[in-house]
Amino acid sequence: MTGQGDPRADASPEWLEGQARARLAQADLAGAADLLQRAATGWHYMGNHNRAGTCWLLAASTLRLAGLMDQAAQAARHAEALALPDALRRGIDMELAEQALASGDAARAQARFSALLEQHGQHIDAKLRALVLQRRAAAALAAHEERAAADDFCAAAVLMQSLGLAADAEAARLAAASCLSAVDPPGAEALWQDVDQQPPHDGTAAARRCLVGAQVALQGHQPALALERLARARQGALDARDATAYLAASVQAASLLEQQGHAENAYARLASAWVTLGDLLGQEPAAQLVRPALAGLRERLGEAAFQRVRQSHAARRDVG
Repeated sequence: MTGQGDPRADASPEWLEGQARARLAQADLAGAADLLQRAATGWHYMGNHNRAGTCWLLAASTLRLAGLMDQAAQAARHAEALALPDALRRGIDMELAEQALASGDAARAQARFSALLEQHGQHIDAKLRALVLQRRAAAALAAHEERAAADDFCAAAVLMQSLGLAADAEAARLAAASCLSAVDPPGAEALWQDVDQQPPHDGTAAARRCLVGAQVALQGHQPALALERLARARQGALDARDATAYLAASVQAASLLEQQGHAENAYARLASAWVTLGDLLGQEPAAQLVRPALAGLRERLGEAAFQRVRQSHAARRDVG
């Protein structure tokens, strides 16, 4: 295929690769993939199968990210047909697994990730192995196999910790706790508490940790503990000026308070979030972020009850 404004048809493969990088920088995925496929064909005719395979592989990944799954599969098949070194062959196997996952075939994705680990395991370094384990965990989660996903996340965490990647290791352990929370709340709580033994390296890490901790507490039927952890998440997000995490913690706390019958406290949590986010982002962005949650609360309470809650909050604030 050729897109509008494509470079000349007689361009060299190397030049086409450069143009593809420029298209990627412009977020033109389809245009970049077209150029990469043309470069791959050029390299193939020149007898450079390694460069051809690399371009086909990059084209397949780019097409997958663009959501063009049939074309991505075709590009991967072109790469598979070439005699390539093991490193590229591993890349193709990884891409085929990612295509299966992106297509919604979680079982096939798990099988492909497992085959990659079994066939190439001794040639994969610890960092790449950790990545493959996490991608297999994502496939297991898509297949509703939460325990298998948690096992893979934990195994990836051990590898990343051995490489000195403490933040990545913590993220993987938190992912494991999140997976387990629905099927084994005590196990998830134990995992989370193990993470919480170490001080977070920054406010964003504290917020992320405590958002997961709140989820784990809720699955364990401990709403008061969940609220405590959400308060910690808000403080961590505030320390880091992380508006996204602050909003998430505030909205979750408000929802939980509403479920407990504390509508005024839920309203107060959202009103406070509006003010804080206004300080961080400005009033209009803050309004755009918080208004949907307030509108939802209004709809669930009814207009009259919502107005009573708002007036009560205003009166209490004025007294305070």
